[in-house]
Amino acid sequence: MTRRKLEEKTDLPVVKDAWQPSLLAGQIVLVTSRNVQGEAHAASKSWITIVASSPPMLGLCCRLSHRTAINILETREFVVNIPGEELASRVWQAGDTVASAIEQAEPVAWSFIPASRVSVPRVQECRGHIECQLDSTKRFNDEEMIFFARIVAVSMDGSLLKGSPQERYRGLRSLLFLEGDLFTVIDQARKLPT
Repeated sequence: MTRRKLEEKTDLPVVKDAWQPSLLAGQIVLVTSRNVQGEAHAASKSWITIVASSPPMLGLCCRLSHRTAINILETREFVVNIPGEELASRVWQAGDTVASAIEQAEPVAWSFIPASRVSVPRVQECRGHIECQLDSTKRFNDEEMIFFARIVAVSMDGSLLKGSPQERYRGLRSLLFLEGDLFTVIDQARKLPT
């Protein structure tokens, strides 16, 4: 086994924007929500993670000024849609401020399809979907809140259910946010050495 040479450590500010390279990459997803009038909204997010396995739950952090947060608080439902690499530029353009629809000359168009367990639609162009019902929230400051949600249904493209695990991840091609306008794609999976 080759040992990596230990180098002097440099202290950084605790603000994530100062970490270059980022030490914590976040999966880029497209979250759909709807308002009380039933109007669907889709926005890109990268502060998301599984927080429990039984019951299956995830955590999604969002600014309270974002349409997504407003909609989730109103309807208590949302869908996490998993885009592939071919959607990266469209997902990047999916703004989430209340004013984004007004500010954006032409909003990003998505093909909405019904979900199986929630009233919020899924995005057909995405490869996977996680339907969620809000369980609880935790507010961190005046701007940010984390939403803890129960996962009530999961679906994905049938093509991702074929082949070895490595082939399935290569087909999924999930997006990871690094920093600024940088992202990467998960395009391979490796087994741990035995």
